[in-house]
Amino acid sequence: MKSVIISIIMFLFLILIHEFGHFIIAKKSGIKVNEFAIGMGPKIFSKQKGETLYSVNLFPIGGYCAMEGEDDESNDERSFDKAPAYKRFFTILAGPLINLIFAGLLFSFVAFNTGKPSTKIKEFTENSPIKSQGFKINDEIYKVNNKEINEFSDISKSLEDFYKNHKKDDKIPVTLKRNNKYIDKSVKVKFEDKRPILGFIPKNQKVGFFESIIIGTKQVGSMISMMLIVLKNLFTGKLGFSALSGPVGVVKEMGRQANLGIMNLIFFLGYISVNLGFFNLLPIPALDGSKIFTSLFEMITKKRINKKIEEKFTIGGFIFLLGLILLVTIKDLINLF
Repeated sequence: MKSVIISIIMFLFLILIHEFGHFIIAKKSGIKVNEFAIGMGPKIFSKQKGETLYSVNLFPIGGYCAMEGEDDESNDERSFDKAPAYKRFFTILAGPLINLIFAGLLFSFVAFNTGKPSTKIKEFTENSPIKSQGFKINDEIYKVNNKEINEFSDISKSLEDFYKNHKKDDKIPVTLKRNNKYIDKSVKVKFEDKRPILGFIPKNQKVGFFESIIIGTKQVGSMISMMLIVLKNLFTGKLGFSALSGPVGVVKEMGRQANLGIMNLIFFLGYISVNLGFFNLLPIPALDGSKIFTSLFEMITKKRINKKIEEKFTIGGFIFLLGLILLVTIKDLINLF
């Protein structure tokens, strides 16, 4: 129960910083903010401060920064709708952007404290193919397919490149380093989810502050690339509805990661923050991406998209997203039992 409560608080914190991104840039841009809320549904706490109402709502599944004239008509000169296109663009972009920056900081923190995977063998996985082929603990993977390995991720790249043009049963040349001696081997690998693997867990090596920042930034880029692939697979039918997870599934997984250790939880929090940032950049009505797109369109063409048409698409997108969240939440609740 404790881990679930912590998970809900962390999930709401990610939403808080997302909405704060919109809020702070709106304020700096002179756009009127009517309400800043965490959670959805009935209010359980609210306080008026200046022109803005600050609220905490009952259901911990979202939040919002309600700006004057954002989704309806307004004659207020400080309304979102009357702000220049570049101010609207940066106000909306700030939400997803702050999530991506925060994720990078979390990944950097984890890397600084745990290090990065090296090319040395710490232990073998279950049914490891290389364990039975003469590899030992502390061996260093020096070359794969005659390509020098500089970091752990190079191993999987070299394996995948080799098996694009070879059969699964073909052996791949691997050079290992043991006691300052180089040993050449022909290795038969194992396939998991169509991916060739050697079957070992690497030792971690310490990294400095600046290197940890680089690692964190690369991790964000890597996850965005992975999400683009997932999105493509969802549209092409390679991935089904069961691959999606909603707030209940996220909180459940956060609780599981919390039990595995603080660094696992922080890393997973970064992963969710990337998700939140990435999906809000997609040009889907009712998400930030649609307003980013329309503002950018206006900045480039100097033409405004018809407000009524935009409102209809936003309402349709909102209904679609609510329905999707409801279906995914029902699926997640069923999986809990």
